[in-house]
Amino acid sequence: MKPAWKRVLFSDNAVTGGVVLTILAACCFGLLPLFAKTAYAGGFNPYAFSLFRVVFTALILFGILKYQKRSLTIEKQEAITLFKASFFGYYLMMITLCVSYTLMDTGIATVLHFIYPVATMAGAIIIYKEKTNAVQIGAMAVSLLGIYFLVGLERHGAVNFAGFCLALSSGFFYAYYILTVSHGTIKTMDSFVVIFYITLFNSATLFVTCLIMGTFPREITLMGFMGTVMVALVSSVIGMVAFQAGLKKISATGATILSTFEVVTSLIVGITIFGESFSVFQMGGSILIMVSVVVVALAE
Repeated sequence: MKPAWKRVLFSDNAVTGGVVLTILAACCFGLLPLFAKTAYAGGFNPYAFSLFRVVFTALILFGILKYQKRSLTIEKQEAITLFKASFFGYYLMMITLCVSYTLMDTGIATVLHFIYPVATMAGAIIIYKEKTNAVQIGAMAVSLLGIYFLVGLERHGAVNFAGFCLALSSGFFYAYYILTVSHGTIKTMDSFVVIFYITLFNSATLFVTCLIMGTFPREITLMGFMGTVMVALVSSVIGMVAFQAGLKKISATGATILSTFEVVTSLIVGITIFGESFSVFQMGGSILIMVSVVVVALAE
């Protein structure tokens, strides 16, 4: 008989497991700034960091899948759908968000990026006829207000038009990715296999991007290298697989609201590790996000 925690997390009918997996994924994604700063200090740039991240992720997942003797065979239509999710979703999201950070204040860019919960909800309702309710809508409004308090209220950087469009676009690209992998045949596929192919396709597109732009790092330190390995292991392997597994058990709308806990995790990392300040607005924003997460978890 499986232990209780395995029955909760890996049962196809365990909604509680979906909530736990999604929050776990949000925590893993929230650690990304820590690993990114470590990698950047060690000689990486955003493009090379993204490339090495997906390459290491694909290699780690390939090793896991081969060790467990899982099949990597997929149908042609599944491969096409995975490539679309990889290119038009995750790849374009990463590129547009990274470029927007170079053109405008990162706090404002992050707020614009978090249009993706609203875009995901709208897409789920319009395209996939997914039902929503007042609880989800209210929780989403509260979580977005919390994000604005956390990263937008005290930021007064100039708003570059190109940066504005790119940051906003990154949210829509991520919404496309979530909707694509949470519906159709992809939803029933092995989560490890899905993320393996997503990162494999991303490896190819990011390699071409770095080659064209000439952004391969010339000198990297051991700490920089370890930063990319850790982001691949924690934020990609654990985070992306957990998020994909969570999407099998709860709605795409619920998952996106729960994933806003990522911002709180990043804030905690910034305060405890980088010694960043903590204001009243940030405390209020954190409380609002946690309230929305609890409400959605209970509703699910």
